[in-house]
Amino acid sequence: MTSRKPSPVSPKWLWAIPAIGIIAGASVWGVTEVADTPGLERLLLCLALSSVLVAVGWLVYRAMQNEADVSEPSLLETPLRLARDPEVFEQYRELSRSLLRISWQTDPIFREVALERLKALMQELDSVSQGVVEFRETETWRIVYEQLLRSPGLFLYRSVSWLSTDSYWQDEPGRRSLALNIELHEKEQINVERIAIVRDVDWPSDADLPAPKVRQWLHQQHISGIWIALVRESQLVNEPDLLADLGIYGSRAVGFQQVDEHSRTKSFLLRFGITAVEEAEARWKRLQVYATPYGELLDHWPLDE
Repeated sequence: MTSRKPSPVSPKWLWAIPAIGIIAGASVWGVTEVADTPGLERLLLCLALSSVLVAVGWLVYRAMQNEADVSEPSLLETPLRLARDPEVFEQYRELSRSLLRISWQTDPIFREVALERLKALMQELDSVSQGVVEFRETETWRIVYEQLLRSPGLFLYRSVSWLSTDSYWQDEPGRRSLALNIELHEKEQINVERIAIVRDVDWPSDADLPAPKVRQWLHQQHISGIWIALVRESQLVNEPDLLADLGIYGSRAVGFQQVDEHSRTKSFLLRFGITAVEEAEARWKRLQVYATPYGELLDHWPLDE
């Protein structure tokens, strides 16, 4: 994901700014002469209009230059720009020190290994700079998950839970995350909505509700007031892109979780920005077409069961 960088405006076009002012002033002079305007008033009008146009032209020129400068700073300008952000600038200094220490090494094998490692780090850093953060083989993503849910201004959390096993989110980290959902929803700090994609083995086509272990997980949320709907995995056979485990954090970010055969996290990818949110919301709306609210299923569930 790359963006097209604006080109700086060449200084040779600066002559156009006063030229436009002179032309405008001359035009006003001619118009006021025809209108028989007194000489002093004509002169003041011409000067005023010319000054305004020159000032506007200069502001437009500087704005275009600044936009280009932000996108394409020179090597010398980079530290000056970063110095405006003390936290990022400190990381820049640490990175510079590390690169210098690497450059002092002369062992060719070390340099080859170090440069390969740097390339991998630069790829990850480039991804982060575009609002994408990935956690692999770790549950530490749940710290950021909680920060997002508790962040000021976040009022809606939408979750698509793909229950690839009947133990989904039923280990200790998963239970804590679910408890957080319930806590924040019951306190009306956020509104939680969840669509659960259930395997057919846990929710056969001839069954009114999923198997007890899955049903218990769903019912715990339902009685806490969380809106929850269900989709059988087989219903999405023609729309495989909807088979995903994701969370939409208001208009801030989208998280994508991948789990192993034991429902443990393999990776968690966070994408920040309105574009990622809009794409996820579109998927949510498509998924809703197939979803049945859990409350409706309960209404049709025979009481003798």
